[in-house]
Amino acid sequence: MLCPRCSRANAIVDYQGWQDDTVVWTIFRCITCCFSWRDSEPASTIGVGARSADFAVDAANLDRYPKILQQVGK
Repeated sequence: MLCPRCSRANAIVDYQGWQDDTVVWTIFRCITCCFSWRDSEPASTIGVGARSADFAVDAANLDRYPKILQQVGK
């Protein structure tokens, strides 16, 4: 799965929503940039070509982005 934010092909499935015996939506998470999304979101949000370039991340240079949140207790 291609990440809508950094365009890397290394997203994993975090969760799937089931109805009866059918998967109705899936949440993916990129292991490079930590972006997560649900496959039922509109293309303007998760489409690599349709998503605004203002929200893209350069996966080759992740250190240039400041760390905003930090996990507490580790």
